[in-house]
Amino acid sequence: MRYVHHPFSGAAAAAAVWLALIPLSTLVTGADWLLQVLPVLLVPATVGLALGLLRAPRLATLTAQLVAVGAVLVWRGLAVADPGGGWLTALRRLTADGVAAIRAGVPPMALTPGLGWLVLLLAGVLLIVVSLLVDTLEQPGWSVVPLALPYGIAAITQVDDLGVALLLPVVAGYLLVLFSSAGTPAATGAVSRRAAFEGSRLATVTALGAGAVALSLVLALVIPLGEKHPWTQGGPDGPIQLTDPTVHLEEDLRRPKDTRVLTYVSDDGEPHYLRTVALSDFSDDGLRLVPMQLNRFGLDRASSQPGREVTLDVTMGPIRSEYLPAAFTPRRIDAAGEWLFDPATLTLVASGADRTAQTINLDYSVTSVVPTADRDEIATAAAGAVDDPVYLTVPSLSPEVTALTNEVVAGATTAGGKALAIQDFLRSDEFTYTLTAPTVAANSVLDAFLLEDRSGYCIHFAAAMVAMARMEGIGARMAIGFTGGTQLEDGSFEVSSHDAHAWPELYFDSLGWIPFEPTPAVDGAGMPDPTATPTTTGGPSASPTGSETTTAPPTTASPTPTPGTGGQGGGSARIALTILAVLLGIAVLGCVPAVVRVAVRLRRLRPGQSAEAAIDGAWTEAGALFADYALAWPSVSPGRAAAAAVTQLPPQGAAAFAALGSTLERSRFARDGDAGTQVTAQVTALRHAIDRAATPAQRLRARFLPRSLWPGRR
Repeated sequence: MRYVHHPFSGAAAAAAVWLALIPLSTLVTGADWLLQVLPVLLVPATVGLALGLLRAPRLATLTAQLVAVGAVLVWRGLAVADPGGGWLTALRRLTADGVAAIRAGVPPMALTPGLGWLVLLLAGVLLIVVSLLVDTLEQPGWSVVPLALPYGIAAITQVDDLGVALLLPVVAGYLLVLFSSAGTPAATGAVSRRAAFEGSRLATVTALGAGAVALSLVLALVIPLGEKHPWTQGGPDGPIQLTDPTVHLEEDLRRPKDTRVLTYVSDDGEPHYLRTVALSDFSDDGLRLVPMQLNRFGLDRASSQPGREVTLDVTMGPIRSEYLPAAFTPRRIDAAGEWLFDPATLTLVASGADRTAQTINLDYSVTSVVPTADRDEIATAAAGAVDDPVYLTVPSLSPEVTALTNEVVAGATTAGGKALAIQDFLRSDEFTYTLTAPTVAANSVLDAFLLEDRSGYCIHFAAAMVAMARMEGIGARMAIGFTGGTQLEDGSFEVSSHDAHAWPELYFDSLGWIPFEPTPAVDGAGMPDPTATPTTTGGPSASPTGSETTTAPPTTASPTPTPGTGGQGGGSARIALTILAVLLGIAVLGCVPAVVRVAVRLRRLRPGQSAEAAIDGAWTEAGALFADYALAWPSVSPGRAAAAAVTQLPPQGAAAFAALGSTLERSRFARDGDAGTQVTAQVTALRHAIDRAATPAQRLRARFLPRSLWPGRR
């Protein structure tokens, strides 16, 4: 069979890509996304068909298809993206939304605008790659790699095997590409029994295909592949679908009945704030979780936070939660079930099959290193260098808030002094604790809280301090958890739903993350000394409900990943990383022929050979160059070869080829032979001359798909 180019190859490539995308249906809910992909495929296919009928150069056709794909992607992206900031900003925001949906979602995922945009982008890239391989490089056989990419993504992502049914569309698309680009050599037209000839070809193909399928089935049974997704048994896990710890805020604040959450005993007999999670992403809608990279091992080495070691023995009530309460910073935990941790925030997250039920009546022990810096140490501390810019991102608050912050910290000369000034300002009698404030800390709410109303509950005080600290270049985030609770007669502490709380954590050089208490309704018992410092102007001494409340771990079950649906996987960016890994694999695979070709050339021209072997290797390399650049090899003696190939070679190449042929003949027939000392230089000159005279498409094909490597092509 030989390659045959015709205008319908672009349409065949588009149909093959559409079929290859079908396995992604296991990751995305609904079937309408396959219809949304059609414009990205049909428009460039139509462009390719029209230019093919006009006999346009294939490189120009590919360029036009690339422009068509880009135009359709921009059109579809801007149709669903949020306006504002220019079209590049809108598309970049849409891409970020899609990546965030993948990192935090559990397959099968709903088709959000961002996720749909990424699917369209994948379809467009696959179409261009397949068209490049089929039409421009004339290598349709290699199209199996991009066409198999969606199936590979789905197969790696899903815990359960996909089965043969989802592989059939990929195979059908690949065969369509092969049939549309393969023809019969002209020599076969002279065969006397055409039907028998074609039948033998079909039988050969069928036999080879059946053998390949049988071999793959046997290998699948005998190769010890191990358990699929072994990372769910150890090492990094994710993404796990985590609930936003602020979604139950209003319910917990207004819950009329106080519910026991847990009791604990501390080895120092003191109360301690129990932290469940930290919110780092400060957007216009308030503070939110960032995707976590969850690990199973290494908690004891995850933080170098200075402080003193404290051990708590905790007994949970009948409460469902996906977060494990612990004093900050946890170093060791002894708890039943499967628990992971986020190295960035040291949040402890359940990962078992029924992970939200792991905390029900759970007895566990946790050893933590709690910060011990006092007010004097903080007052002289400099801002620490955070390892993630998310801790310094300032939302778009009004300029008056910036001016207010500058006024509050005007008398402070250090980052620690500014933090203490902000805390004292928020705890002053200028602010009032109330449950009637809005239930979120969005930018508009914070503006009103700091500039007008100056009334709110803990989440407003904590968010305000985080924002003001970041304005001063101090890394900050908001912690969610519980205050120290109420001490019982036996010395233990009882923590209830009314003890749920939010507070800021700020990062300082040599001190690490330090918690603060800007909420005036909380006395700060269990916090380091600076947060418990009494205010000089006074303020509310108790919460209106008896205790300050924000976001207890949800008392209703959060969405639980179902085994086999991808709820647990290899890292919070599993699908995105899988795509990148497969694309990298394609790039590496595409470079293999080029590397092999260079190795073969170096072997043929290696120094230290005998004169006869060196000259033979040089002549063989010259034949390989002709094959790589699709030049006709002259079937004459070496001495006459240059004259026969003069119409194909530039003058420098013809001269180098003539010199090489003369060297070969002298080595064979001259009385004294030829030492062959110049053959390497002659071949190099020939290669450079042929390469300079070749078209860009010929150079690309010669480097990455050299024909000389395949039997029968030279």
